[in-house]
Amino acid sequence: MFLWLILAAAAALRLWRLETPSLWFDEVLVAMVAKLPCASIVARSLAEDFHPPAFYLLAKAAMVMGTSDAALRLPLVAFGLAGVWYAWRAGREMLSEGGGLMLAALTAVQPWHLLLSRQLRPYSIVFFFSLAAFFHLWRAIRDNRTRDYLLAGLCLWPPMLLHFSGLLAMGGAGLVVLCAVAWRRARLAGATVFCLVCAVAGAGVFPFLAALFGRESGIAGVSGYPDVLLGMADRLSALVFREQYPTLRAAIACMSIVGLASLIRSHRLLGLVSLGWVLFPLAALVAVRYSTYFNPWHLTFLLPPFLLWQAQAVRAAVGERALPWLAVSLALLGCWWYPGVAGEQYYSPKSYSGDYKQCASRLLAAHSPRTVYIYPESGIAGPLNWYLDEFSEANPLRAQRVEPDMAEVQAVTPCEHGAAEITIPRTPIVPMQSLPFRSRIMPTPVNFLAQVNRLDHLACQPVLEDVVIATEAGRTGFAEFLFENREARPQRITVHFGFSNRLPGNRFAVLCRFDDEPWAASFESLGPDPRGHDKIELSRERPYRVLTVRFELLRDGRSVTFTGVDLEAVRLLDFKVEADPEKN
Repeated sequence: MFLWLILAAAAALRLWRLETPSLWFDEVLVAMVAKLPCASIVARSLAEDFHPPAFYLLAKAAMVMGTSDAALRLPLVAFGLAGVWYAWRAGREMLSEGGGLMLAALTAVQPWHLLLSRQLRPYSIVFFFSLAAFFHLWRAIRDNRTRDYLLAGLCLWPPMLLHFSGLLAMGGAGLVVLCAVAWRRARLAGATVFCLVCAVAGAGVFPFLAALFGRESGIAGVSGYPDVLLGMADRLSALVFREQYPTLRAAIACMSIVGLASLIRSHRLLGLVSLGWVLFPLAALVAVRYSTYFNPWHLTFLLPPFLLWQAQAVRAAVGERALPWLAVSLALLGCWWYPGVAGEQYYSPKSYSGDYKQCASRLLAAHSPRTVYIYPESGIAGPLNWYLDEFSEANPLRAQRVEPDMAEVQAVTPCEHGAAEITIPRTPIVPMQSLPFRSRIMPTPVNFLAQVNRLDHLACQPVLEDVVIATEAGRTGFAEFLFENREARPQRITVHFGFSNRLPGNRFAVLCRFDDEPWAASFESLGPDPRGHDKIELSRERPYRVLTVRFELLRDGRSVTFTGVDLEAVRLLDFKVEADPEKN
């Protein structure tokens, strides 16, 4: 009965309002990659990803149930609940029947486990198999059974194949086994089986790991040891308790330490194995001075020992008889705490990063032919485009359009909490008053949209710098500017332009023509192109009425690295038109 009550509370916490929080950037990225063909998913992981391709392939398989938020997240909920159940199964053997219930209850209400069980990310799977691997490793060393060594190694496969942090878990477990062999607690035959099974998983991810280290030469060795130690302590503190309550976080950390000490005193082997499971991976990170960006949830494989220590601390403090009732009370307390006190962080529409789903709905409802969207950074544009593509065949954020007859445009900047709007008056034909003439047009929304004559499937993106980008992969976007000539003299005209085109398959082009004549000159850049600036020079003897300058940008969606998010890989930075009298 106690176990069923804990599982019911865990299920309620993980299933309630599962559809409500918007997918955020990391979840959307997984979903976008999962829509690619399987071969492209693997090729992308080799070319640019920080993770092996296994989770994308799992997400692709899960998409047979649908692409709604709940359908995408439901398999992770299932693994989250399996983790709660397995915590009971393992805990009753490692500690006691009551200790198993307490370990299950602690897992059910652990903030990171709850949060990551409700997101399209691999960490609830990593937790489940890390717990199973830890449990079988302890049993293998305790009983010297080859079967448990085999199971421990096999359970480490999914963490390794899903996330490169699994390499740390596998390496740490391997060092625990070697220490057991050195202290004659483990037979060499069982240790050999474990190492061989792990080596198979390592061989499977080696090409992806080698590609990652080849691309990221600064992945380690940049920060000093004090900075690395402080950073590690901060992440471990956040891992034991996600919420920003310093006193409670410190209390849980102290409880973990007390539980470890109690475990070493009463279950020495279990305490030492759990300590090695934690210390060896952390020592490896510190030794190489790991400096690449990472978050507490990347250390999910360390959660099982921490929760075990906490369960032992409670067990030692209250005794065996009270444990079942206390475990159920803790699970029920979580059912009050998370939807109530912490509901904004777990169950509200914008609880993860922003309310992108509602923002997309509002954009569709308020869209008009004179609305132009200023692109936010990818972390916002990606989720918005995901929902807009799902909600409508005509995604207005992609189908940007400005026509010559628009006297003004409503420029809307979507953000995670809504949208900001400004009205931009337009002068779509730029007068060339007299020679010499100089005009520089910057890709700031006010400057660019005020003077562009025609625009299609391009957008201004003022994030780190002001740029113009394509809005839809595989479709050429263009912007045309018209300069009205009022001089009859022969002219020498130069069009300068700054651009960036850093990936294969992309195209950046500039074309110029006079009046309705054929295009007089053109420039084309096919990525990758190291140039950041170029120009077109024109000479005109006969009078003309209008000079047209056209920019074309194509973000190639066939590239193995493309997910639908990185639209900034080809961009217009600025351009300048100069007209001078032709020298005799």
